[in-house]
Amino acid sequence: MAKAYISGVEIEAILTIADEVDKQILQILKLHGRASIRDMAKQLNVSPATVSRKIKKLEENNIIKAYVSIVEDDELGKGTRAVLFVKTTGDYDSNQIVENLTAMDDVCNVFLTMGNYDMILTACTTDENALYRMIKRIRGAEGVLWVDSASIVTRKKVLSAIIEDNKEI
Repeated sequence: MAKAYISGVEIEAILTIADEVDKQILQILKLHGRASIRDMAKQLNVSPATVSRKIKKLEENNIIKAYVSIVEDDELGKGTRAVLFVKTTGDYDSNQIVENLTAMDDVCNVFLTMGNYDMILTACTTDENALYRMIKRIRGAEGVLWVDSASIVTRKKVLSAIIEDNKEI
């Protein structure tokens, strides 16, 4: 167990990614979430039992949080994407604001931040009018001071490696 400090307070930190094999397993799963344990074991030159044990440990330590399908928003009719920058009043429960935002169907992600904005959201809507209506709704929410937005024209990193390597997806 290593020692770590947060705001000057000593805490105990557990190194959950133990070795290079753990890192390689994570890399394989990031690109090929449906890779079999047997295939990973063969690729990493270790036993299937080792891969299985390491994956179970990574899941238990919350390093692997879930296995999900990547669905293209455009195919669902939600091709208008934006990043929204939210400033709150500071005198309202931010947990309540987050709860309200995450309940909105077109909000994909909510990040609490430090700096000029209190929250950054990503959103996918059917069109610019739907995006505008959503922004107006957020601006009118209790505890929200203002919302700024930036339209996303294209994605380059998040999914590009996965989609390019897996044309059958």
